Amino acid sequence: MEKIKKVRPPKNRESDFVLRILAAIIAIIIWVVLSITQYPTTTIQIANVPVVFSLDGTKANDKSLSPINLPNNLTVNVEIKGMKYEIGGYTEKDLIATVNLDPVNNEGTYSLDINVESTHSSDQCTIVSVSPATIDVSFEKINSKTFELSTEMPYVNVENGFTLKDIDVSPSEIEIQGTEKDLENLSKVSVRVKDSLTLSENTVISTSDLIFYDKNNNVLLSDKYTVLNNKNFNVSFSLNKIKDVELKLDFTECPDNFDSSVIPYVLSEKTIQIISPILDSESVTEKSIGSIPLNEVDLDKTFDFNLKLNDDEEILSGSDKISVSFNQSGYTSKNFTVDSDNFKIVNRPTGKKVSVKTKNISGVTIIGPEAIINSISAGDLTVEIDLKGIVKNGTVSKDVTVYSTKHDNIWCYGKYKAEVVIS
Repeated sequence: MEKIKKVRPPKNRESDFVLRILAAIIAIIIWVVLSITQYPTTTIQIANVPVVFSLDGTKANDKSLSPINLPNNLTVNVEIKGMKYEIGGYTEKDLIATVNLDPVNNEGTYSLDINVESTHSSDQCTIVSVSPATIDVSFEKINSKTFELSTEMPYVNVENGFTLKDIDVSPSEIEIQGTEKDLENLSKVSVRVKDSLTLSENTVISTSDLIFYDKNNNVLLSDKYTVLNNKNFNVSFSLNKIKDVELKLDFTECPDNFDSSVIPYVLSEKTIQIISPILDSESVTEKSIGSIPLNEVDLDKTFDFNLKLNDDEEILSGSDKISVSFNQSGYTSKNFTVDSDNFKIVNRPTGKKVSVKTKNISGVTIIGPEAIINSISAGDLTVEIDLKGIVKNGTVSKDVTVYSTKHDNIWCYGKYKAEVVIS
C-alpha cells in the first residue's frame, strides 16, 4: 500500500511577516487612490516666508534709487492650495516671496505688491492669500561723496615727559554712499580709537570704528551710510620727547692754556624746553647757541644769536632768539705795549731766515679779573706769530695772538699785526 506524504504548513513567523508587508502595500494603494479620487486638493497655511528684496535689473536701480525704510528680515504668511500629494509637505523653504518693483521709476513712496510662488516649477500650486499683501517703501536717489578722515581717541594718553606730535590715519579719506539728503547732512567722518592706552613710543592702532557727524557736531545714525572702499584704518601716533636744554656759548681761537669758563657771559635764555623726535632716555641735554672768537670778546659788547635746532625739533617754551652780554663786576681791562723781546715765532719755514720788522705792538687791550690785570706787566704777555703756510721770500704782515703763559683767565681783545721778513 502506497504511503501518503504529509504537507507541513509554513512556519508562523514567515507567515506573519509576509502578511504585514502585504497589508502595508494595500494601505498605501488605498490612501493614494482615496487622495486622488476623494480628496484631490488641499489648502494649507505657511508662516514666516522670507521676502526677497532685489533691485537687480529694475528701473529703480538704473535711476540710482534705493529704499530708505525697508524693514529687516521681512516675512509674510501665505495660504496655498494644490494637490495634497504635491504641497502636503510644504514649508517656508518651498516658497519664494518677492517685492514687485515695476512701478518704481522715481523718488517717492510706493505701495508694492508682494508676489509668492512655489520653488518647484512642476507643482500645480495656487496662492490663495498673502499677508501682508503689500509693503510701503520710500525711494530716494543714492549718491556718494569723499570725506577727509579725522580722528578721536578719548582714552589715549601719553606718559610724563612725552607729548603727542602727530596723529595720522591711513587711508586718509573715505568714500561714503547714501541718499542725497543724508549726504548733505553729513559734515564729518571720524575714525575712533576706543582702546585705553598710555603711550611711551610711536604706536599704530588698527580700527574699523567710524563716527558720523553733522555740521553741529551731532552724531548721525551710521546705518544711513555705506562705506564704499576701505573699512579698516590704521591710526599712527607719533610722539616727541620733552627735553630741558641747557644753553651754552663756545669761544674759538683761544690759546692752548686759556680757560674759557672764566668769561663772565650772560645768556638771555639759560634753559629752554624743546620737543624732539628722538625718544631716548635723556630728559636734559646741552646745546651751543654758537661761537665767538676770543679776540672779539669785549665786556661792553652784546651778541645776538638765532638758536638752530635739529630737524623736527621744536621749542616748547623759551625763545630761539638768544642775546649774549657780559657781567663786568670784578673785571677790568688795560692797554699794554709789548716789545719784540716777547715775540714768539712758530711754524718757521724750513730753510728760511726769519726776522721781525715790527719792534713792538702798542695799544694791546687785555681783559680779566681786576686783581690780575692790575698786577701784570707787558713782560707777562707773549705775542705769537704763526708762519704756517709761508714759503716765499719777502715781507709779510701776519695777525698775531697775544696771551699770558702765567695766567689762564685773561685774554686779548682786538686784532694786531706784525711785519715779518722771510729770506
